[in-house]
Amino acid sequence: MAQAAREAMAKPRLRAYADRGYFNGPQIKGCADVGIVPFVPKPMTSNAKADGRFDKRDFIYIAKVARGR
Repeated sequence: MAQAAREAMAKPRLRAYADRGYFNGPQIKGCADVGIVPFVPKPMTSNAKADGRFDKRDFIYIAKVARGR
């Protein structure tokens, strides 16, 4: 799709943006191979849940104020 867009717009350089779940590794590589810069979100892949372990989504940060000395 990005290659077709670049050709339709007759642009030598193009940046392609994709939402989570709408891209795969070969598409990213294909863009990079023809000089299109792909911008994609960091995948949320972890097999921790499947293995019965906690993953980072199970934790939250609670800031604690240090007591004065």
